[in-house]
Amino acid sequence: MPLDPRRFLDRVFPEKEYTYIERDTSLYALSVGMAQDPLFLPELQFVCGAPLKVLPSQATVIAWDYDFILDSGIDEVLILHGGQSVTIHNPLPAAATIVSQFRIRDLHDKGAGKGAVIVGETRIRDKATGAPLCTNLWTSYARGEGGFGGARGPSMERPPMPVRAPDAVIETRTSTNQALFYRLLGDVNPLHSDPAIAAAAGFDRPIMHGNCTFGITCRALVAGMCGYAPERLLSLDCLFTAPGMPGDTVRTEMWKEGSSVRFRSLSKERGIELAGGGEAVVV
Repeated sequence: MPLDPRRFLDRVFPEKEYTYIERDTSLYALSVGMAQDPLFLPELQFVCGAPLKVLPSQATVIAWDYDFILDSGIDEVLILHGGQSVTIHNPLPAAATIVSQFRIRDLHDKGAGKGAVIVGETRIRDKATGAPLCTNLWTSYARGEGGFGGARGPSMERPPMPVRAPDAVIETRTSTNQALFYRLLGDVNPLHSDPAIAAAAGFDRPIMHGNCTFGITCRALVAGMCGYAPERLLSLDCLFTAPGMPGDTVRTEMWKEGSSVRFRSLSKERGIELAGGGEAVVV
């Protein structure tokens, strides 16, 4: 049924405070593919380094909050993650107490019987210093919730990838229980863990979180374009074009264009794109 836009656009969400520790940072790195070779020192620095390095995509989980869906009338199982963007203002600490401010930035109506596109924004700052750390933008597609009379909004299509061979390719294996590890970071949507719920949503098995694919792609960018110096990656943005499946080998292809990097991630085994239209800024 069509959603009620007033339950989104008229809501004011209070600031929230979160604390994460170095153990959480290590768990995040492991959950997106770091240190699969426990003898590879550059990746061990993200798991047990001193100091501990932090992947920029960890911005998506340090203030995980799904409260916007409460009292909205939307079935969370029918929501798909359509896109994700992270902009880093200051490098993320390995441990911190942070303050987040969430808002619904936009709402698009794709038509009756189709979907609604929800664009959310989270701004995060360090509580102790007040310094801005990051801004997250995420786009979700609520299936069957269109037809409420809103604007259709812009197309989510991006320019195609360059026609030349990639400048770097990184492949990341995922395990068949990858989503069960990733859910420990906060996103416990049963679509990623309950076979019956996944089947009801039209999948033959629980799917990977979109932000798990995003983190795996971030790992590839840090490895392939930043020489494992995460502070060089200032932003990354992509669309999710198909669900990742636990057990996929995620192949990330990257093209360097000055300070910009175009990228996409594919399932090597299934031959389909998982994240496309990607753009990152690397210094």
